[in-house]
Amino acid sequence: MGGGLNLCRWKVFLGWRIAVEINELWEPESSARRTAGDSAAVSVRINGQDVSTYLTAGVGEPLQPKPKAPSRLDSPRLIALARKVNAGNRAALKLFWEEVQGKTPLVEPVPGDDQLRRVTFLWRGGAEASEVRFDAQILPDAQGAPLLRLGNTDVWFLTVRLPATARFTYGFKRPGKRQLFDPLNPLRFRSSSFAELPAAPPQSWIGIQPDVPKGTLWHEKLRSENLKEERSVSIYTPPGYDPKSGSYGLLVLFDGQDYRGPMPIPTILDNLVAAKKIHPLVAILVDNQSEESRDRDLECYPPFADFLAKELVPWARQRYRFSAEPERTIVGGVSLGGLNAAYCALRYPEVFGNVLSQSGAFGYFPGWEDQEASDYSPFGWLIRQFVTTRKLPIRFYLEAGLFENDCPDTLLAQNRRMRDVLEAKGYSVVYSEFAGGHEFLSWRGSVADGLIALAGRGQ
Repeated sequence: MGGGLNLCRWKVFLGWRIAVEINELWEPESSARRTAGDSAAVSVRINGQDVSTYLTAGVGEPLQPKPKAPSRLDSPRLIALARKVNAGNRAALKLFWEEVQGKTPLVEPVPGDDQLRRVTFLWRGGAEASEVRFDAQILPDAQGAPLLRLGNTDVWFLTVRLPATARFTYGFKRPGKRQLFDPLNPLRFRSSSFAELPAAPPQSWIGIQPDVPKGTLWHEKLRSENLKEERSVSIYTPPGYDPKSGSYGLLVLFDGQDYRGPMPIPTILDNLVAAKKIHPLVAILVDNQSEESRDRDLECYPPFADFLAKELVPWARQRYRFSAEPERTIVGGVSLGGLNAAYCALRYPEVFGNVLSQSGAFGYFPGWEDQEASDYSPFGWLIRQFVTTRKLPIRFYLEAGLFENDCPDTLLAQNRRMRDVLEAKGYSVVYSEFAGGHEFLSWRGSVADGLIALAGRGQ
């Protein structure tokens, strides 16, 4: 999929639940089941709360069973169409295709449950369409599954039930071909089609507003002795930046090139400052050297943390004006970037006093890329470091997607474990879950929530 990050070979970012099982998955988080794999052999308590769970090696089975893709009609619109066609009304088929052009997937209510919607993906074709497969981050058991045919018509479909707040990318595949857009849906995000259901939270801050003053983006390079290489960074300064007397916090983000692309952080910061939602920030966007170096840097790599705290931040402070106070300094990222943000704050709390983690890969453990994942893998290495370390002056914003809920180290469960450990230790934690997957389509909107939580005017 074009909208997310390939975190590792286990693809820990997938997760969907469909049809008959959906009511169980979308219950409030507090009712999610803990499994036997969450238990530990020893009892450890922090502030009176048992945190033995968070020292365990594995997390057990996924939070919910994994049902198969539905093999029945669950769309009232298609049921009505089938009845008309069966009655000999072939004109109804032509009218149907005219009506759905530009309006897919079909979204229909679920009687008695305003939290869910029936969502139907459509493909038009003859017998050759049997080769078409659905492709999305949100349905592990239907990933690559064939569509169903509506009788002897040219309508092929897949219907699932999702939260009314869902936002996600998807597409279709044919053997030997790259992912195909949905030809009936004009909405595009990178290399995928996307859908936003009726109650999906608005992404109010991502668009350029003509009447909002614009900050400036500077491109710089510096040599790192810790990493033995030259690194590229971008520096954002807010509108009206005053290098002599201005008061600015600092925001450090990993995957810098993505924050200039699918997650337009300069525009988001401009809009939030103009609306007086946050204090003005100087932002450092740290680019990746390569995909390989990204994995090295963001998997809790001490030399990279040293580079940030001992080289990058002091270097930037000599050239730009921003506060040296850790409580006004945020380090953040997505996926492995969220993991590493927490690691850097743990290693250098005197530099980084705030962590903004979006879908943090808290299942990480050293050497995980060389091992086969199982329920007995020692997931959650960094979580255990926070358990065994004294409380530090760090505040957290953590979020994860409800669809990030598959394979042994389910990212959703690991983020909940991280939250619980931090709260048990007495940390200030703002925690959020969104109806989406491991992709920029969701993160680009919710990053503003993290910024408001950590740099808001009320902070």
